[in-house]
Amino acid sequence: MSLSTQFALAAARFLQERTQAYGSRALRVARHGAVRAVERMEAEGPRISALAEAGLKASEASFRGLDRLVRHGLASAKGALDDGAERLRLTARSETFAELYDAQRATLPASRARIAKELEAAWAIVLLTGQELAGVARSAREDLAQSRQQPSHARARKPRAKRATRRRAALPHSP
Repeated sequence: MSLSTQFALAAARFLQERTQAYGSRALRVARHGAVRAVERMEAEGPRISALAEAGLKASEASFRGLDRLVRHGLASAKGALDDGAERLRLTARSETFAELYDAQRATLPASRARIAKELEAAWAIVLLTGQELAGVARSAREDLAQSRQQPSHARARKPRAKRATRRRAALPHSP
């Protein structure tokens, strides 16, 4: 066998050994990374579930509040229409400007009381919805705090050991 052939075979063996070592190391690193990723995902699962549940509860509370406000707004509009109809009736019955003025002025206290009552009811709806949302936020914060206190594998990882650096092995010299 010629010297160049021996050199080529030795180089091929060396490269094959190094390639296998690099491949197995890359596979170990990939496996370790995959295991860590799975551990992190499993550790974050309860937190993600808690956030999703809190979002659902917050949406439900918001929709309930909006539904109450819309229903209240419709009732308020009906009251305003009833007041307007009553004023038109009084206008039609009035024969003089003084009668019209007195009749319209007489309706003002009842209208003012109705509007004040409706504003208080609307404010109560807003406050109730705000309290519900604050309760959802407190509950979510407590759930997240509990999930953080539970030990997770992803956070309790061991520090890496320092590795000694290896010098590359020199190719065998040919005689």
